[in-house]
Amino acid sequence: MTVTLADVAARAQVSPATVSRVLNGNYPVAASTRERVLKAVDELDYVLNGPASALAAATSDLVGILVNDIADPFFGIMASAIQSEIGGPGGRAGGERLAVVCNTGGSPERELTYLTLLQRQRAAAVVLTGGAVEDPAHQAAVAAKLRKLADAGTRVVLCGRPPAPGPGRSR
Repeated sequence: MTVTLADVAARAQVSPATVSRVLNGNYPVAASTRERVLKAVDELDYVLNGPASALAAATSDLVGILVNDIADPFFGIMASAIQSEIGGPGGRAGGERLAVVCNTGGSPERELTYLTLLQRQRAAAVVLTGGAVEDPAHQAAVAAKLRKLADAGTRVVLCGRPPAPGPGRSR
């Protein structure tokens, strides 16, 4: 049987809103209450419903890392460094973020597909690594997708790539 937020609230003898506040870390909660809620979470082995949480918050703990070739040691080192930086406290529910490495194989179509999939998942951040395809139509499509991601609250990082052209910006 799946443990719900309401189950945690009942065990901790608090409201579901209080459990949510503790798990999201977005509202001050008394230390003793926080401790009771976290104890109930541990005792019940409660796991946050990621998709539901992402829907409610319009973001998730997901960080997408797009690489050209995962077999290239450079990209493995980069993905490892990114994972180290995003780990630890600070994600929703106070936990770590989940890094997903997307291997584009240098395919412009895959790059756009992965950006769309990360947008659907309401990724907290997207990191594009490596060289950019030198096709103006593809660059414009990527720039438009990155603007949509950023407008939705996703942090976008370009690593080893030229800046994405934007309104009023030229390359």
